[in-house]
Amino acid sequence: MKKIISLLLALVMMLTLMTGCGGSDSADSSGGKEKVKIALWGNQLLENYSKYLCDTFPDVDFEFTLATNSTDYYRFLKDHDDMPDILTVRRFALKDVVVLKDELYDLGDTELASTFYDTYLENYTYDDGTVNWLPACAEVDSIIINETLFKEYNVPIPTDYDSFIAACKAFEDQGIRGFVSDFSSDFTCMETLQGFSIAQLLSMEGREWRQKYESGAVDQLSKDVWLPVFENFFDVKEQIGLGKEDAEMINQEPKDLFSQGKAAMYRGTGADVITFKGRGNDSIQLLPYFGATENDNWYLTYPAFQIAANKTAADDPEREQLILDIMEAMMNQEGQTHIAYGKNMVPYNKGVDLELLPELENLKPYIDENKMYIRLASNEMFSISQAVVQQILTGEVKTPEEALNSFNEKMKEGDSDDKVVAHIDTAYSNDFTEEHGNQAASAVCNTIREEAGTDLLFAQSCYISNDIYEGDYTEKDLEYLCRNDGGHLATAELTGEQVYKLVESTLSLEGNRGAVCNDSTLYVSSGFEMDIARTDDGYSLNELTINGEPLDKKATYSMTVYSELEWYMSEIMKEIGCSDYDKDEPQSYEYVTQHIVEKGGQLEAPTDYITIK
Repeated sequence: MKKIISLLLALVMMLTLMTGCGGSDSADSSGGKEKVKIALWGNQLLENYSKYLCDTFPDVDFEFTLATNSTDYYRFLKDHDDMPDILTVRRFALKDVVVLKDELYDLGDTELASTFYDTYLENYTYDDGTVNWLPACAEVDSIIINETLFKEYNVPIPTDYDSFIAACKAFEDQGIRGFVSDFSSDFTCMETLQGFSIAQLLSMEGREWRQKYESGAVDQLSKDVWLPVFENFFDVKEQIGLGKEDAEMINQEPKDLFSQGKAAMYRGTGADVITFKGRGNDSIQLLPYFGATENDNWYLTYPAFQIAANKTAADDPEREQLILDIMEAMMNQEGQTHIAYGKNMVPYNKGVDLELLPELENLKPYIDENKMYIRLASNEMFSISQAVVQQILTGEVKTPEEALNSFNEKMKEGDSDDKVVAHIDTAYSNDFTEEHGNQAASAVCNTIREEAGTDLLFAQSCYISNDIYEGDYTEKDLEYLCRNDGGHLATAELTGEQVYKLVESTLSLEGNRGAVCNDSTLYVSSGFEMDIARTDDGYSLNELTINGEPLDKKATYSMTVYSELEWYMSEIMKEIGCSDYDKDEPQSYEYVTQHIVEKGGQLEAPTDYITIK
C-alpha cells in the first residue's frame, strides 16, 4: 500500500510540474512565463517603451502588436474573440468604444484611476460611472508664435481673442500672414473648430452634452452648445480672411511659411516647437487658444494614447493584479518619461512631473490650473469637422446655422464601409513560434512581396497586427491586417552583402523605431530565410539562405522593407551604404486589398522563414 501511495504522490508531483504548478493557460510553455498581449497604437512605442516593459517585467512574455490607430480596430478583434490583454489607441472618443464597454475592465475603483485629476477623468467616465479607458501624457496643440517677428514689427503679443485678431491684421498690413493652418488635414479642422471655443464647450451645458454624446445617448450636436462654436469659427474666418487657399493647405505649408518668416502664427504642437524654429535663431512660443478674456484662454491637448484592459483579466486574481501592475508601470513617472522623450508633453495624473522645453515654460500656470482641454475626437468628429470646415472656408456653407445643420446631417449618414468584399479560406496564427515564426505575418509579407514584384522583403512581424481569420472581410477589415501608424514600404537594389548588413544592423538596433526587444518584435523575411541566435543582449545573425542555399553576397536583389521611413530606414540604409531607395505606392494594406479583392486571390501561403538557435 505504501508503494502505491508513493507512486500516486510521485505522479501528482509530475503532473503539477508539467502544468506549471497550476498556472494560467497563458503561461509560455517553453519558459513558464506569463504571456501578456499588448496592442501598441504606433511604432514610436517600439523605440523605448516596449523594452522598458520587458526590462520591468522580466518574468512576463510580452507579445507586442502594432494596432491600427482606430477604436474600430478593436471592434474587429472583438468580433473574432481575439481582444488583446491591454489596448492602446490615439484617435479616441468614448462614443466610438461603447460597443466594447462590456468587454473591458472597469478601472473606476482602481488606484491607477485615483491618480488622475477629476477634471480629466470626467472625460473618460460613462454616464453610469464606468471608467474603461485612461489617458497617457498629452501632446499640446495650440498657436505657435514667432516672438522675434512680433518684436521686429512692433506688434503686441496676443493675450486674448481681440488682441489675437488685431495682431493678425497688423501682420497682414505688412504682407505677412497673421495666422495659417493646414486645413486640408482632418485633425486641424477638428482642433481649430474646438480650440477657439473651449470655454463654450466647457460650460455646464457643454460638459453635459459631451457626456451624453460620449455615452451614446445623443447623436446630434446641441444647438445651444455648438451654434456659438460655429459662430466663433466664422468670426475667425472673416476677421483673418481665411478662404479656399487655406482649405487646400497641406501639413507642411504652414510650417514652411513660418520658417521663412512669411507667417507670424500657425496652429501647431509642442513637437512642432522642437522641429520648426522659425528662421533659425528666432524665439518662439506655444500660446493658448484665445478666448474672450485672458481667463478664457485654454490649451487643447490630446493624449499620446488611451489605455484599457480586457475584462477577462479579472477571471484570475493573480493575472488581474499583473495586468494592473503593467498598466500602472505604463502610466507612472518612469513609464510616461519613455513616451515623452521630446520634453513637449504634459501629464493628466498626479505624481507625474514631465520636464518641458524652455519654449514651453509658459504652459506651467495652465498645467497647475488644469486648463488643458482634452479634444473631443470621435471618428465622425475627425471626418465631419474636415468636411464642414472646408465648406465654410470655400463659401459653400455661408452661415453658422447652415454649418450646424450640415454637421448634423452628416452625423446621420453613419459608416457605410460594411460591404463584404472578400472571403479568406485559411486562418493563420499571429503567435510567434521557434518552429514556424509568425505565420500570419509571413502570409501577409509573402502577399505584399508578390504584388510588389521584388526578390526579397523584410518587415517587423508586429506590423501584422492580429491573427488571419477564416471568413468574410470588408475592405476595412482587410486593411486592419497590416495598416498602422508609421509603417511604410520602401524598395532598394541591394547586394547580398548589404542584405546581410541590413539584418545584422536591425538585430542590434537600440533606442529607435524598428528596434527588436523580444520574439514578437523580430522581423519576417520573405524570399529568404534567417538563421539567428539568441545572445545575452538579444539576437545575432548566423546565416541567410534562399531555399536553403546560402544567399549570394555578390548578387544584387530588389528588396522591399516594411518599416518606419524617417527613423529606421534613414539610419539603417545609411549604415549599410545605400543612399538610393524609393518610398513605395501603394501602401502595404493596398497591396493586400489589390491581391485579394481586385484579383480575387487568397493570401500567399506562409513559409518557415526563421530558425533560432
